Amino acid sequence: MKQRWHLGLLLLSLAAVLLLVGVLVLIYRFGPGLGSRRLPAPRVQLVRSPNSAYKYHLCAEAYAYLRATPDNPYKTDFTFQDPFRNVQDTIIPHFVAVDAHDRSLSFSVTVILRQLATVEATISHIHELDGIGVQLPDRTNQLQGSSVPQFVVVAIAEPGTVAVLDYTCPQQWHWSAVSARQP
Repeated sequence: MKQRWHLGLLLLSLAAVLLLVGVLVLIYRFGPGLGSRRLPAPRVQLVRSPNSAYKYHLCAEAYAYLRATPDNPYKTDFTFQDPFRNVQDTIIPHFVAVDAHDRSLSFSVTVILRQLATVEATISHIHELDGIGVQLPDRTNQLQGSSVPQFVVVAIAEPGTVAVLDYTCPQQWHWSAVSARQP
C-alpha cells in the first residue's frame, strides 16, 4: 500500500513537471502574449526626392566619404525624436558607390530604432541635389513617410569620393501613412 502511495506521488510530480515544461514551451514558442498577434520585424524604406536642395530649412551638415572606414572622424549620424515612440532614433547614411556614367550615388542607410531594432536600407541612382527620405514604422509597423526628405545630397566633391549631406530640420517632418503601392 505504501509503495502505491509513493508511486502515485511520483506520477503526480512527473505530470506537474511535464505540464510546466509544456507551458514554458508554449510561452517560448508563441511569446509572452499567447494568442496575441505578433508584428513582423520592423523595416524602413528609402525614397528619392529629385532636386530637393534649397527647398527646406537645414539643420546640420555632414560629409560622407566613399567607403569610409570606422575610424573616419567625420560622422554622418543624425539623431532625432522618433515621431511614434518616446525615444531618440538615429539615421546614419553611408556613401557606398559612384556610377561614373551618370554621376549617381548609392547609399546604405543604418536606422537605429531605439525600442525596436537596427535596420539597414539601400538606395541608388541618387544625384547631386536629390533628397533621401527615410520611411519609418509606426506603432503598428505601418510605414510612415515624411513630407520632407531627412537629408539632401548638396554636392559631390571631385573625384567623386565625398558627398556633402545637409539634414533638414525635424520640425518640418510631417508623417503620414505610405500607400501600399510604393516600393
